[in-house]
Amino acid sequence: MRRLTKKDLALSLHAAGRTVEEIARALETHPSYVANVLAAAGKTPDYTDLYVSSTAQNGYAKQFQGVLRFKDMEAARASVAKIDQMYHSYVRENDRRGQHQAQLIALIGKNRAEGVGKYAEAQVFAEWLMNNLDVHRSDYNATDLVPPRADEEVDYFAGALAFAS
Repeated sequence: MRRLTKKDLALSLHAAGRTVEEIARALETHPSYVANVLAAAGKTPDYTDLYVSSTAQNGYAKQFQGVLRFKDMEAARASVAKIDQMYHSYVRENDRRGQHQAQLIALIGKNRAEGVGKYAEAQVFAEWLMNNLDVHRSDYNATDLVPPRADEEVDYFAGALAFAS
């Protein structure tokens, strides 16, 4: 007879309607472990954090599956090159959600690498992010971001209130 594993128990408890957090407490493990077990089994866990696989999080996940690598600098650079290739493909297709997902995957890579002490590898992801967080609107004007002077604030807010009423 086969022994029940922690994964089996997590799947069984989820099927019984228990939440990821409840399952984690019952099995004395981390919620991210439970969420990853559920995602690997094709379930959609109602839980996300930095350490949960993005596989079950959205429709782009399959495309980005296996892209994050930061074992060493070479792996981090290859990972960022793949993210960059996908990002620019989304730019050509005018797919803003895909572009955002590429940026998010790079941010997750940076945070995960940093979290395990791979600071040089994290910097590879951070540099790509800094180069790819530009605003791509034709009507964008950087001067719009300058806050009003103190003597202009009253007029600014009065105008905003006029639009609200």
